[in-house]
Amino acid sequence: MKPFRILLLAALAVSLSGGARKPQLAVHFHVESVGAAGGHFTVPAKFVNPPREGHIEAVPFASERNIAAIFPVENADGTIGCAFKLDQSGKFALETLSKDRRGASIFITMATKTGHHQVIDMVIDKPILDGIIFVPKGITPGELTMLQQLYPIMGQPKKKK
Repeated sequence: MKPFRILLLAALAVSLSGGARKPQLAVHFHVESVGAAGGHFTVPAKFVNPPREGHIEAVPFASERNIAAIFPVENADGTIGCAFKLDQSGKFALETLSKDRRGASIFITMATKTGHHQVIDMVIDKPILDGIIFVPKGITPGELTMLQQLYPIMGQPKKKK
């Protein structure tokens, strides 16, 4: 009986460890680090706003898991933007770093099965207390479709399942 229990436990452990599914859309919100001061915990990055080379923290302060709702925006020039409302954990992280790291940049990346790209980088000019990050441009039509499938739209009633 004991070997059966061990075999059952081993099978359960293997099934649970492989059961984690990768998200179909990854959204990462990183913050600019102070040079390469973090060593292995920083990654080189090319910033666009203003143009320069620098480093970001390797671990994002928020990700797709922290997105509570979105609000897509289609601009007159054809570019697509989106407001991301973060959950309580993401909101707290954003509020803290926007107070402590004023002048640094938030670096946003998106990844799908077809590729990975930098959406935008924006300088933190004031504390962000509402937990909303507005990305004015840089989102592709395919990413927007995925976002709309995965998250509720701010201001719209929740869909019944």
